[in-house]
Amino acid sequence: MRCNTFVRVGAYQANPSQAPKEKLIQVLKKAEKDEIDFLCLPEGFLTGYYSNLDEALTHSLTIEELNEWVEMTKPYTTTLIVGFNEKQGYKLYDSAAIIEKGKLIGIQRKHYLYHSYFTPADQFQSFVSKGITFGVTICLDTNYFEPARLLALQGATLIFSPQCNKVEKNHPYSERPSYFSHLVARAHENRCWIVTADWHENDLLVCPGSTVIYDPEGKEIKRSTSFQDDLIVHDIPLDLLHTQKGRRLHGSPQLQKIVLRLT
Repeated sequence: MRCNTFVRVGAYQANPSQAPKEKLIQVLKKAEKDEIDFLCLPEGFLTGYYSNLDEALTHSLTIEELNEWVEMTKPYTTTLIVGFNEKQGYKLYDSAAIIEKGKLIGIQRKHYLYHSYFTPADQFQSFVSKGITFGVTICLDTNYFEPARLLALQGATLIFSPQCNKVEKNHPYSERPSYFSHLVARAHENRCWIVTADWHENDLLVCPGSTVIYDPEGKEIKRSTSFQDDLIVHDIPLDLLHTQKGRRLHGSPQLQKIVLRLT
């Protein structure tokens, strides 16, 4: 990190269907200039996000093809979390790559799927970069408690969430709510910072952009401007990255016994 008292995180809201390579280089240059340590980009940023299997396969990347994008990050010190359609044999995953200075640190796949043509993830892994332990939950994975809980149990203090919240115009999320209740819950119950990066779109489908930063108390710290490219940035003091989770995460041993008995 460039500072020994805080970590600088950023989230980039964009419409990746428009020149993703150019936008990637542009935002990486901006992140380098602004000394951003971690930068989250939307779900499907590198490939697009599609409603049908044929288009998704056509615009998917194998790991070998992903490495061409990874090479582009060599000049930059910012750790990048970016979404893409991952092709592995006959399977297609909704994935996020974690990249740093031209190296692929790892890949996190989505478990709770919006499109049935994807294969669900079977594990959640924490990552370490710049001395920070963090995890990734892709879009719908933030709606459920297990993914963030598994990452917090592995010591994650930050959770990045690439998202694509394109919906019909009559959907409740066609307009941004005043707060996101599931993000409040995930942040508070796991004592984690939550950083999301969303699309924006205003066409047949609508996505105003749900790009936000939440602190471990469930308070919204930053949010993007709707329906436009935007980069939000926040400096998180290192002493507010909670490695000790307490009973918010671990709960009550007595009540856990009851839960186990009922399930």
